[in-house]
Amino acid sequence: MSSKRETVLANVEKVVLSIPGVEGVRFLEPELKEELTRLELQAERNGACGGLIPFRNGGVWAALSREVSLLVIGNAHMIVDNEGLLYMMDTSGQVIGEYVPPHLREKFMKENPSANFLSEDFVLHSDVTVQGEPYFLIDEIGFPYLEGVEGITRITSGSVSTLSDDRMRSLLGFEGPNLWTHLVGFDILP
Repeated sequence: MSSKRETVLANVEKVVLSIPGVEGVRFLEPELKEELTRLELQAERNGACGGLIPFRNGGVWAALSREVSLLVIGNAHMIVDNEGLLYMMDTSGQVIGEYVPPHLREKFMKENPSANFLSEDFVLHSDVTVQGEPYFLIDEIGFPYLEGVEGITRITSGSVSTLSDDRMRSLLGFEGPNLWTHLVGFDILP
């Protein structure tokens, strides 16, 4: 590994470990990346809601497509703004439902009076005519903590499936409740 690359990765690790709530990090070597890919494909085959609804983990695929992928393990409230994380889509690309963070619920209700909350944090858009089979999309989200780190670009992140979360935390020695795995991806500038 080049000296420049080592320096960049060390800086990334230092920044991520300084985030409140982060317990550990691990850069994915090829074998671990392959295992995570296998688990995510299996989770997508299994579907969401007990297999009733298909899902696609766009955030994980985006992070895995980058030159460097990094697992971040921490408490459930540690690092990400979950806005824009979870959608219910139809095959034409329409958003028919979405996760609404608690702090945005009132504003969302005022701006979307026809929306129907299925739970405290998930809404269905009743004014959308569904075309094709619905599916869940766990989307990629930003990871602003790395925005100022020199030498990296195309930063993205995603939430791994429960299947991957359990296995990755077990492999890395972070078992137990109240911990969560997030995947970050980025490219190193030439």
